Amino acid sequence: MTFTTGVTAHIILAEDHVLMREGLKMLLSTQPGFEVVAETGDGRAVEALAQQFRPQLLLLDLGLPGLHGVDVAAAIKAEFAESVKVLVLTGDLQPHSVRQALAAGADGYVHKSEDSTELLQAVHAVLAGRQYVSRNIAAAFLPRPLRSDTGGTEPVATPRERETMSLVASGLSNLEIAERLFISVETVRTHRKNLMEKFSLRNAAEITAYAVQRGYYMLS
Repeated sequence: MTFTTGVTAHIILAEDHVLMREGLKMLLSTQPGFEVVAETGDGRAVEALAQQFRPQLLLLDLGLPGLHGVDVAAAIKAEFAESVKVLVLTGDLQPHSVRQALAAGADGYVHKSEDSTELLQAVHAVLAGRQYVSRNIAAAFLPRPLRSDTGGTEPVATPRERETMSLVASGLSNLEIAERLFISVETVRTHRKNLMEKFSLRNAAEITAYAVQRGYYMLS
C-alpha cells in the first residue's frame, strides 16, 4: 500500500528515550500531513497501539525494553503487511547488528546519527512505498562474501545486476522492473535470484543497502 499525498499520515512513535521521542514528535509536528497519534517506550505496547490507532507509519527504535524492535517489526508486518509502514531507528552500527536490523522486514532503516533532513526523507520514502536505507546504515552493511577475513575475491556485479539493484532500491516491483527494462517478469526474478546468491543478500532491504553502499543507487 502506498500512502496518498494530501492525506494526513498517522504515526506511532516507539522510542524509550523520552528526550529523543519528544524531539521526534516535535520534528514531525512541523511537517504538513503528519500527525503523531500515539507514543510508547515499551516494545510490548506497540502492537496493541497499532491495532487501536491503525497508523500509516510506525517509527520504531530497535533497542526497546520489553520486546526487541526486531520482534516488534516482524509482528507488525505479519499482522498489518503493507498497511502499516515500519521505519526502524537504530544507534548500533556494528555490521552484525545492521544485518539483524535489515532482516526485521521493515520498510526503512535510519541511524540515529543522521540529521533531521535524512529522517524526513526516509519517512516520505517509505510512505510512498519505497524501501529506504540511510547512508550510514548502508556504509556499515557488509555482506558475508565481502568480509575481509574470508580471504576470497570480491564478486563483481554485472551492468544488468547493478541496474536491477538500483530499481529494487527505488521500490519497484518485479513487474515494474520488467516493464522498465523491457524484459519478462521471470527474467527479473532470475536476475534478483542470481545477484542475491552472488552477494549473499536476503531481502530487498539488503539489496538496497548494498546498492547504496556501492553507488548503484543514490539517495535523493
